[in-house]
Amino acid sequence: MTISQDHAVVLGAGMSGLFTARVLADHFRRVTVVERDATRTDDGPRRGIPQGHHPHGLLLKASDLFESLFPGIIAECAEHGAVRASVLTQHRVYVYGHQLKQTEIGRETVLLSRPLLEHRVAERVRALPNVSVRRGWEAMDLVTAAGQRVTGVTIGRSGAAEREELPADLVVDATGRSGRARAWLRALGYPEPTEQRMPVSLSYVTRLYDLPPDVLGNDRLVSVGPHPGRPLGLAFVARENHQWSLSVYGYGPGRPTGDPERFNAIVEQLAPEYLLKALPRATGVGDIHVMQYPAGVRRRYDSLDRFPEGFLVTGDAMCSVNPVYGSGMTNAAAQARVLDRQLRGGVRGLWRRYFRAAARVTAPAWWFATHGDAPLVGEAKSRLPGVRLGAAYLRRMARAAESDTEASAALMRVVGMDRPPASLFHPRLMARAIRGGRTAP
Repeated sequence: MTISQDHAVVLGAGMSGLFTARVLADHFRRVTVVERDATRTDDGPRRGIPQGHHPHGLLLKASDLFESLFPGIIAECAEHGAVRASVLTQHRVYVYGHQLKQTEIGRETVLLSRPLLEHRVAERVRALPNVSVRRGWEAMDLVTAAGQRVTGVTIGRSGAAEREELPADLVVDATGRSGRARAWLRALGYPEPTEQRMPVSLSYVTRLYDLPPDVLGNDRLVSVGPHPGRPLGLAFVARENHQWSLSVYGYGPGRPTGDPERFNAIVEQLAPEYLLKALPRATGVGDIHVMQYPAGVRRRYDSLDRFPEGFLVTGDAMCSVNPVYGSGMTNAAAQARVLDRQLRGGVRGLWRRYFRAAARVTAPAWWFATHGDAPLVGEAKSRLPGVRLGAAYLRRMARAAESDTEASAALMRVVGMDRPPASLFHPRLMARAIRGGRTAP
């Protein structure tokens, strides 16, 4: 641990804010996390976390990043009920209508609810002696020295007129894609970052069911992805307390709603026969929950040539990827690790080093999601170079992965962010994709 500054403030106590606080605790004498939601993480899904009711699991890279930030956290989650699953041998995944061949890749993940995961991480952060959390407060404005350097933040108690100024050597905005960072930059006379957008018009609908973890035999996760002729998908994921999350999602005007009949009709349409046979044994728990997601957004803070010292942006405020791909927490954890490395060079000029490095680690998830979504929303809407070719190649790779264990493992490692998308373009894999998984003559 190298303590180099006095006080850092993190705005937002979601996963990206918690990761950031964990890293800052190694570089600052005091860290304050400001969160407007007064709800505790053990009270169920929080209002400010729309994805809180929907399935969660740690991708391959996420597991590694979580362990590097909080050693033993995977085992701890499992002790509290999270379901361990061997990747690909206990995952039944369909991509563009092709089931990835089940094969052993020597990796394990955990499947669990968002409240359980967030509570375990929040407890680890709260246990740090130099971190404090201010719940029920929100950031109102940045405090600056002559409009050049951020020296703190003004916070207000949610729903009240009470105000307080927190001096800080560093303020990090982790309040998500709707945060105020861009408005603050405008007010200070700084340029806003350019945006890349991927309109998806996505609706995500989930209901919980009581079922034993072995209801599908060895499988603990079923994922039926959409394809251009049918922009609808399904996920059936085990979690703690002998429950499973059943989710359907879709793009555009035909996307699902919270209507139970519509929900059941989509399940009937998408679910494999073995899943349909298991569902009559299930008991529904609670309401059907709906989340709308209009567009993926990547804000290019790394391209700015002016930015106030003492201020950073992280998490979905920088790069928000379609939640269907499950890469949000992975990106946030990777950005936290980047921040840890860049802080070793001090806070002077930190914004430039951090944004450039953070852009590099989030680029693979953005590439994979945008190229995966392009055929579903139409290339004209995506407006991204190379999308048509990239999406066509992913479809060929999925076809190959139906019968080819190497192609299946390679695709799953990219989905899990354990390998970059570029790894799919290895000459040997390209040959298999071109053959469509067939044995060469």
